[in-house]
Amino acid sequence: MITNTILRAAAGVCLVASAALHPLAAPAAAADYRFEVADVKPAGTGKSDVTLRLIHAADKKPVANAVIFEIKADMGPEGMPTMTAPTKALPGSQPGLYVIEIEAGMAGTWALQVAAKVQGERETVRAALPVKLGQ
Repeated sequence: MITNTILRAAAGVCLVASAALHPLAAPAAAADYRFEVADVKPAGTGKSDVTLRLIHAADKKPVANAVIFEIKADMGPEGMPTMTAPTKALPGSQPGLYVIEIEAGMAGTWALQVAAKVQGERETVRAALPVKLGQ
């Protein structure tokens, strides 16, 4: 009985010492990243290419190789949230830049909503950005 108690106490001390010597890195959260509008260019009749920059907020460095899996554009800022536009992701010109083509067909301020996965992170990075198109 005393031997079991001593063994359990020794195991507990080893566990605590091990945790102190090898601290786990705190996982980053989606809030550690942010999208910014870097550029907006006309891309043909009724189309615009919106370049987004994904940055790591703490060091302001661009984040490459994120996977954008959800894109939506609507005219919510103009009071017409049910008016949506077709969107698609295009290749970016530099690491950390992501290009979204929007077929707005109407000038005004659009809400661009994106969701992305950053490699090595569990949480999804989401953003809703106002973008002036067709101006």
